[in-house]
Formats: sequence, C-alpha cells, structure tokens
Amino acid sequence: MFHSDPSREKLRATMLAQIAKGGEIAIISFIANLLVGVFELGFGTYYGSLALSADGIHSFVDAIVSLMVWLGIRYSQRRADGKFHYGYYKFDAIFSLFAAMIMVASGVVISYIGITQYLARTDQHSISVYASVIAGISILIAVVLAIGKNLYAKKTGLVSLKTDAYNSIKDATASIVALLGIVATWFGFYGLDPLAGLVIGAFVMVAGYFSIHSSSLILADAYSNPQMIETIKRIATSVPGIEGIDDLRIRRNGPFLTVEMHIRVDGNITVFEADKISKEVTERMRERILSLGRVTVKPEPVQTSPPHPARQ
Repeated sequence: MFHSDPSREKLRATMLAQIAKGGEIAIISFIANLLVGVFELGFGTYYGSLALSADGIHSFVDAIVSLMVWLGIRYSQRRADGKFHYGYYKFDAIFSLFAAMIMVASGVVISYIGITQYLARTDQHSISVYASVIAGISILIAVVLAIGKNLYAKKTGLVSLKTDAYNSIKDATASIVALLGIVATWFGFYGLDPLAGLVIGAFVMVAGYFSIHSSSLILADAYSNPQMIETIKRIATSVPGIEGIDDLRIRRNGPFLTVEMHIRVDGNITVFEADKISKEVTERMRERILSLGRVTVKPEPVQTSPPHPARQ
C-alpha cells in the first residue's frame, strides 16, 4: 500500500501558489508597461525622438505580451475535463507562442520606421532632459520586472513567464539604446536617434524568434535534459526486481513532467508482484522529483529459465 507523502503534497501546493504569484507578476507587468508606453510614446512624439517613440511602442507590445502570459497562466491552472484529458497546461506555451509572434511583427514595423527616418536625415529634434528621464525610468522598471519574472519562471517552469522575463531583459536593453540615442541628439548626432529605433526593432525581432523557437519545441513535445533523464533511470533501476528500463519518454506539460517507461522484470513473477514494482518506481520518482506529473510505468517480462517443476 502506497500513501501520498504529506510533505511532498505541501511542496506541490507551494508550486501551484508560485504559479499563481507568477500570474500576479504578469498582470503587474502589463499595467507597468502600459503606463510606460503612454509616457514614452507621448514624449517621443512631442520631442520628435524616434528612439523614445519606438521604445514606447515596444512597451505597448510588452504589455500585450504580459497580458498573453497572464492568460496562459490562468488557462493552465484549469483542471482536466472531458475535453482536455491531460489538462490545460499546454495553453501556457500556446499563449507564449502568440506573444512571441506579436513581438516579431512589432519588431519589423519599428525597424522599418527606423530605416525610413534614418534615410530621411531630419534635424528637427527638440532636446529635453525629460525624454532621458522617461527612458531611465523605463530601464529601472524593466530590470525589476525581469528579476521578478525570472525568479518565478525558475521556480515554476512556466515557459510563458520565462519568455516574458526575456522580454523584460530585452526591454531594458532597448531602453538603454533609446537613452543613448536621445543623449546623442544633445551633441548634434541626430542620425543616431532613428538608428537607435532601428536597433530596438532588431532586438524585438530576435527576442521574438527565440521565444517562438522555445514555445514550438514544447508544443512539439521536445525535451532535452540529459541530467533529468539519467536521474529517472537511476531511480528506476534502484528498485529491486527491475533488470532494466526501455522506451523512456519525457515531455513537459506546463510546470510538470510527463514520464512514460517500460521496465524489464522477471517473467516468472505474478501480475501483482509486477504491479507492486511499478508502483514503487513511481513512488520513488515522486519522492525525488517535485515537478513530476503523470507517470506511466509498463512492466515487460524477461525470459528466464522456468522454475523447477514439483517432484511427483
């Protein structure tokens, strides 16, 4: 008889609470980026700074990304039902993919505007310290949000929150570029302002590409973690009665891992004994791997010499 470990259940409850906290960070990020975008686009338009305007558009995109992440986390917390038998965890990666596609599209638009304005070579810029202050505030907010998102992304394994953390890091870098472009206009280098906008657009496209790549791999059930694979093999083969494991398959389902494996057992044991061994494998894995979700263990008989027949 196998019983659930209260300490493990408590840890899993803690993980779910951290996922909910990640959703709160995502909605805070949405509001913060929305406000920053309003100020940056407003001041950038007023002072004729493409770098600040581009960073403002970029902040609006970040707000949409954070909203997508929040929706993905909310959907992923739904329980399995008659339609989605394995739960809604994949919605986390789906919304992350949508957010990444928005990032790439906005990067193309920002880069196009940067190129056209750079080629126009206009010197109509109003120099103001306020534009630099707004860019500096944007950098600070992006850094704080990136730290918070990255922290909870590591704790929960949510790909959408990880994508949003990368997005905030990229946002801080883009704001630094915008600040440099604005400062350059103080010294008469007006061409660097639209060039900064072009660089920001490139940042957005590159970040979006890597996010699409990461989300697509998860949706395609790709999994590449040799250390985790070896850990699972070591745990399984430590159970008495197992002669080896075959066909080990792992995929990520939201913050949890789904594991399927075949174990080789003595062909002379009973079905009940094979089932007991399978349950012990599952129990040991759950004790060692907190992020373990659904586990399927199938025993396969190994041909051994038959037991000696009873004497007549």
